[in-house]
Amino acid sequence: MERYSKWLTLMSATLFFFLFHTTACVDEQEIGEVHGGLVFMEMTVPGLEIPTVTRSMEGNKGEAVVKTIDLLIFDKSTPARLIQHIEVKNFSQNGSGDDYKIEFKLDLLKDENAGSVVLVANAAREVKAALPDNPVDTEKQDFLEELVFKTSAGKDGSYKWNVSEPGYTPIPMYGETSVSGITPGMSITGVELIRMLARIDVENKVSSDVFNLQEIYLVNYHTAGFIAPAWNESDGALLKESDEKYPYSRNLDPRIPGVAGKPDATQDAAMKYTYMQEAGSAGPLLAGEIYAYEEPKAGSVAGICLILKGIYQGTEYYYRVNFTSDKTDPGSGSGVKTGDDVPLYRNHKYIVTVTAAEGIGYTTFDQALRSASVLSNLKTSILIVDMTGIKNIVYDGQYFMGTEGKMVDIPWSVDKLLNHRVSSDYYGDWKAEVIDSMTTGWLKFANGYASEKGTDINSGFKLDLKKVASPWVGNDYVSGKIVFTAGRLRDTMIVRRVAMADMFARSNIVLSSGKLTFAVTEEDNNTIPANSQGVFCKWGSLFMFAPAGIPYDPVKHIVYYPPETSVGNWGGGLAGWDLVPYAHDNFSFDTPPLTGDNMDAFREYEDEAGFNASEGIGDICRYISSKEGWVEGKWRLPTYQELGLLYDETPTKPQLPAGGDFANVTTDYNLHADNHRDGKSLLNSGLQLGARASGSIALDRDKKTPPSGTVYLPVSGHRYPNGDGDVVHIGAYGYYWSSTPYDGITVNYPLLYRKGLEFYDADRSYAFPIRCIRDY
Repeated sequence: MERYSKWLTLMSATLFFFLFHTTACVDEQEIGEVHGGLVFMEMTVPGLEIPTVTRSMEGNKGEAVVKTIDLLIFDKSTPARLIQHIEVKNFSQNGSGDDYKIEFKLDLLKDENAGSVVLVANAAREVKAALPDNPVDTEKQDFLEELVFKTSAGKDGSYKWNVSEPGYTPIPMYGETSVSGITPGMSITGVELIRMLARIDVENKVSSDVFNLQEIYLVNYHTAGFIAPAWNESDGALLKESDEKYPYSRNLDPRIPGVAGKPDATQDAAMKYTYMQEAGSAGPLLAGEIYAYEEPKAGSVAGICLILKGIYQGTEYYYRVNFTSDKTDPGSGSGVKTGDDVPLYRNHKYIVTVTAAEGIGYTTFDQALRSASVLSNLKTSILIVDMTGIKNIVYDGQYFMGTEGKMVDIPWSVDKLLNHRVSSDYYGDWKAEVIDSMTTGWLKFANGYASEKGTDINSGFKLDLKKVASPWVGNDYVSGKIVFTAGRLRDTMIVRRVAMADMFARSNIVLSSGKLTFAVTEEDNNTIPANSQGVFCKWGSLFMFAPAGIPYDPVKHIVYYPPETSVGNWGGGLAGWDLVPYAHDNFSFDTPPLTGDNMDAFREYEDEAGFNASEGIGDICRYISSKEGWVEGKWRLPTYQELGLLYDETPTKPQLPAGGDFANVTTDYNLHADNHRDGKSLLNSGLQLGARASGSIALDRDKKTPPSGTVYLPVSGHRYPNGDGDVVHIGAYGYYWSSTPYDGITVNYPLLYRKGLEFYDADRSYAFPIRCIRDY
C-alpha cells in the first residue's frame, strides 16, 4: 500500500488547519436517552440449549427463570457504600438466541456519585436479611458477606434443591456493572447474571447386566452459599480474571460461608437420588436434579464426593467418586492435571459418567465414604462445562457435544490458523471432514488434508485457512462446510470468507452509562450510529478523553478512567497531559521487535491479555471486550495491514465514497464541550470504506447505519500532543490508531479527508478515536 511516512507532516497539517478552520452545523443526538425520564435496564441469563429428561430445570422455566429482582446502587468510594435499594416489581423475561433477557425501567433521580449497580435475582428475602434496618451507607463487602442463601433440611434429612414441578426453588443469581453516575434517560445493558449453584449430572454407560446403578448420594456438602461470586474482602469489588486470587480459572477454592457448617457424613444426611436403569441396557442421563453450593477441593476423604450404589454381578456395592479435573491445565495457568481434585464452582456443570465396572465395591456406605476413589473398581469420567463458555449444543438423546459457534467469519484476504473448541461427554472416535473440498481448496486442517480424526473429542481441531484465490467482489460470501461426527452426534460448522469491512466494529468507541462500548451489529447502530464522533485515547492507553474542550482539563476531559488503576483518581489526579499513561517506555511499556505490517504490538502483552488495567496501559479494544457483561466476542485494535486491506477493497479510487461537507466544526464543539464529552455527537462528514461501499453516501441513513460489507469512519479530529491536549480538525479530518508501530517512536495510522485516505505515522502521544476489529 502507498504510505506517507513523516509525522512532521501531520504536525504541519495540524497547525495549518487549527489556524484556518471553518464551522458548520452538525446533526447531534444524545444516544441512550431514548426511554423518556426513566432508566432502562437489561440483564441476561446465559442459556444452555440441551434437550434433557423432563425433570430437568433447563430453560427459562427452570435454571434461567427470574422471579424477583433486587437492585442496589453503590457509590464511587472505596470501599463502596450503599446509596439506594429497590425491589423491582415489574419486569419482563424472554429468550434471545442462546441467552434469556430480563428488561425493566425505573424512575431514578440523577446521582453523579453512583459508581456501580448490583442486581440480585431470586433472593428477595436474603437481600432484606443482609441489609440493616437503616441500609444507606452500608459498605459493599459487609453486604456481600451477609448475602447468603441457605437450604432447610427435607423430610429425609438431606438438603436437596427443590426441582419438582410446580414449586421448584428458583436459583439465586448475581450480577453487577460499573456506572459513572445515574442520569434519567440512560440505558444500562448487558449485565450478566451468574447462577450461584453447581449442577451435577450422572450417567451409567455400563449395561445393567454388569452394573445396575440404583442410587446416587451427594455427601459432605455445605448447606449454604454466598450469592455473589468471589470478591475482595477489603472493599467488596468482585475479583477479575487478572486478580491473583480469582478462583474460577486457577483451580482455587471459592468463598464458603463460615456459618453454614456441614451435616454429618452419614447416609441419613446425604442427598439421595434414585437412578432408573432398564434391564439389559445402559442407563439414561440424570440431568437437572442434583444441585450443590460451591465447594472447596476434596483434599481428603472428608471432602465433597458422590457415593454410587448399584448391583455388580448380582451383589449390592457402594463406590466413592471424587470430583477431579477432566483435562490438564484448564483455564489460565492453573497447573492442574487430569485427575487432580477440583472445587465445585457456581454456574458450572459436572457430568459424571460411569464408563466401566471392573470389580466389587464396598459392602457399606460408610466403608465407601472412607475410601479413596482412585482405588475404585468403578471407572468414571467427569466432564466439566462452564455454562457461560459453550453456546452451540447438539444432542442425540444420550450424548451431547458443545462448540464455540456454528459460523466463523475470516477475511478472504488473510491466512489464518484457527483452533476450534469442542466439549462433549462422548469419549469414542471422532472425525471432521470438509464438504466439497475440491471447490474450497483454501479450507484445510492443520495436517494439510480435508479430513481429520482423533479419539479425544475435547481436544478439538485446528484449521489452516489460506487466502481465497480470487478477490472478494462484494456480491457473495465464499463459504465452506465442515461436518464433525462423534458416535451418533453430528454437527456442521460454516466457515465464511468475508470482506475485511465485516470484521470491523460499526462505530467508534463511545462512553455510555459510565462504560466504554461500541456498535457491533446493524441493530446496535440504532442506538450508537456509525457517525458517532467517539472518545479519544493516546496509543495504548486505557484512559479516554472527551473529544472536545480546550485546553485539556483532567477533571472535565478524562471521561473514562480504568477502575482498576492506581494512577491518579477521578477527581483529576492526572494534572498534566504528559502524565496520562500510554504505551511508551516512559510508562514501562516495552515495544516488541518490529515484525512487519501485520504486527500487533499488544498480542503478547501481559501474558496475552493485551492490557494492564492497574497501569492504565494496553489495547483498549481488548480491555472493553474482556469486561464482565460484554457478550459480543473478543475485539482488538486493527493492524496496519488490516487497515490497508480495508482500503484496498474499497472501489471508486482515488476518490473514496464520502459524505458531508468536511467543514471544521472544532470551535463550535469546544464552545459546547460538555455536550460532546461522551463521544455520542453525530458528525455529518466521513468516508465509507469496504467492498460494498457505494459512490455516494449522501443519505443520513447510510452514515448512521451503513450497509453490510462497509465501514463508515467519521472525521472526528484528534487531540494534539502540545502539552495542553488541544482538540483540532473535528469534522474535517479523521485519524485512527492501528496496533502496528512504524518505529520506536511513532505508530501507523490512516488520515481521512475530503478526497480520500493516506497512510502516515504519528507520535504515540496524540489522542485519536478508536475503531476496533473482531479478533478472528
